[in-house]
Amino acid sequence: MLTLYHMWTSTCSKKVRITLAEKGLDWESRFVKGGAARENLEPWYIKLNPNGVVPTLDHDGKIVIESCVILEYLEDLFPEVRLRPEDAYDRAVMRLWLDKSEHVVHKNINVISHNRFQAARMAALSDEEKVEMAGRYPKLELRTERLRRYREGVSPEEEALAEGLLAELMDEMEATLSQRPWLAGSDYSLADISITPFIERFYVNKLESLTDWDTRPSVGDWWQRIQARPSYEAGMRLDMANA
Repeated sequence: MLTLYHMWTSTCSKKVRITLAEKGLDWESRFVKGGAARENLEPWYIKLNPNGVVPTLDHDGKIVIESCVILEYLEDLFPEVRLRPEDAYDRAVMRLWLDKSEHVVHKNINVISHNRFQAARMAALSDEEKVEMAGRYPKLELRTERLRRYREGVSPEEEALAEGLLAELMDEMEATLSQRPWLAGSDYSLADISITPFIERFYVNKLESLTDWDTRPSVGDWWQRIQARPSYEAGMRLDMANA
């Protein structure tokens, strides 16, 4: 039995849901409430995932965390629908995109999202409330960064740098996709899945310069093909009634 602990809007949860849909796997949904509820920071969830983030996969009592690790775990277990290139070099390229999805895309879109969606709410809190909120995160690095951001916000310089780094990655995608149909070769793979939810997040954050497909036509074509796959709707537009 596969049980996925996830959030509806979480980009990392979407990666896993798309993979489950591509492989046609049955799974049990355990929706983790975010927002004010912050179930991801409750003791019961921290026991499952000591980082206090989603998603978490429970496979017959075996707990797997970190979205890109979960993607490869599912590929190892259920290789019948292949989402990892057969060629060794293309597999290495795929893993580079998985890494970039976390350490470039996820990291920098979170910086940009703060001012657009969280800053106003943080401004209304006292310093004691900010300390209490940040203190609930179990890991020191995340706890420290959250408190800094709650107190200081994100500067225009930080936001500009984040958008610049994302633009740089999009240019890399354009160069790659102008030479091959998918990010890691001739076939759709986990590399494409790992980036997919973040393109939608660019739209949510109104980052028009990143979604200008006249400037990056090969990425625009890729994006149209991504959205045409049945797994896109299944993974990105999860029915909340069944969450």
